[in-house]
Amino acid sequence: MAMLFVMFMGVVYGAIVATGGDHWDMTGNVVGVCSADNNSTDSNSILVQGLVTSGNQQANVTVRITNDTQIYIKNGNQRNIITFGDLKSGQSVDIQFKGPIIQSYPPQASGSQIVVTG
Repeated sequence: MAMLFVMFMGVVYGAIVATGGDHWDMTGNVVGVCSADNNSTDSNSILVQGLVTSGNQQANVTVRITNDTQIYIKNGNQRNIITFGDLKSGQSVDIQFKGPIIQSYPPQASGSQIVVTG
């Protein structure tokens, strides 16, 4: 049964890539939002629980939000720009990473693009 599921996911992934859809490094749900203090060198971040597509693994990943991170909300076929302040726990998101995932606990990555899908 598990093997059929893995094969099915491979077919779905192949179809998405072949049709030119966006490639997401992770899809999941926001489970926490962390705002950086003004006096801190830390950046804003969100904790996302979901599927890291490069390895088809379920994981919790801390996604750092930088000045270069583009954040959108999907509205039908359109994307509207939103800010970090609009991100809330429980939202479904698709994420593209910028650079590698740092193997810490939880793993950390910088967000290049985040799309709120629900």
